[in-house]
Amino acid sequence: MGTQRVSLESSDVLWATVRGTFSEEEARQLTVLLQEQYAELGRPYYLVVDLGGSMGPVAEETAQSVAPRKLLAEHVRPEWFQAIVFFGGKRSQREVLQALVVALQFTGRIRLEARFLETRKEAREWLEAHRQQHTPPPAEPLP
Repeated sequence: MGTQRVSLESSDVLWATVRGTFSEEEARQLTVLLQEQYAELGRPYYLVVDLGGSMGPVAEETAQSVAPRKLLAEHVRPEWFQAIVFFGGKRSQREVLQALVVALQFTGRIRLEARFLETRKEAREWLEAHRQQHTPPPAEPLP
């Protein structure tokens, strides 16, 4: 997807690395990829986003910089995610993404859990702890 990178780390964790800014076409491609991942798994998954290489919101917002965020807010569904973890990036980027998360809350039937952390290590630690807390117990053998 242009300069953006997305990779499946395990069956329930999708990692995204943001480089530069998102174009409207990249946002459209990301939306399709996120929806396809949900459809393929048949259940919510974790999305971990590395913001370290992103440019963040520009000082003067233009229609071009707003369009990708608007597209994501209108088409991404909270039901697709077990949780979203953002790490790295600047405070201004986090503020924009927090607003996007709030917008997504209004589009779905469930609450979207999102965390904003500083480092990849913190993101991995949070992810592992969350997975352990939300993993269903193994099925009991039938008598």
